[in-house]
Amino acid sequence: MRADLVAGSVLLLVAALFWVQRDYRPGGMAGTFPDVVLITLVVSGVWIILRGIVSGDRTHRPREVNLRILAAAGALLVGWALGMGLIGFTISSVVAFVAMATLIRRARPRPKTLAVDTLVAVAVVVVCFVIFTRVLLVPLPVSTLIGM
Repeated sequence: MRADLVAGSVLLLVAALFWVQRDYRPGGMAGTFPDVVLITLVVSGVWIILRGIVSGDRTHRPREVNLRILAAAGALLVGWALGMGLIGFTISSVVAFVAMATLIRRARPRPKTLAVDTLVAVAVVVVCFVIFTRVLLVPLPVSTLIGM
């Protein structure tokens, strides 16, 4: 219950911080999408808090955190961020997605699961790429090595 209350409160705090920093310029709809995102954060935060209150205090022992996997995930995220400048958003995102899926699975990767993870990664990255570059008009990092 305490974790739900903290997580919901953090979501509400983040939404409040971004809400007061909104800046609308005349003649555009620059604030429409951020408002939808902020409202979604507020609804999610309230939902998490209410769910934590309703569920009560469950006395179950939390799982132990494997620090090696946590460190590997952090290193993978840093590598993904650095890789975006070298090999671009699309390639680095697919590689990071497949690596994170393999890390989460913890089992030895099999060719079938790697193929499925790669197909899902390509689909998710292409959808994100289209949304950011064509709908939101946000440029994404391109490769300095390959030029794409």
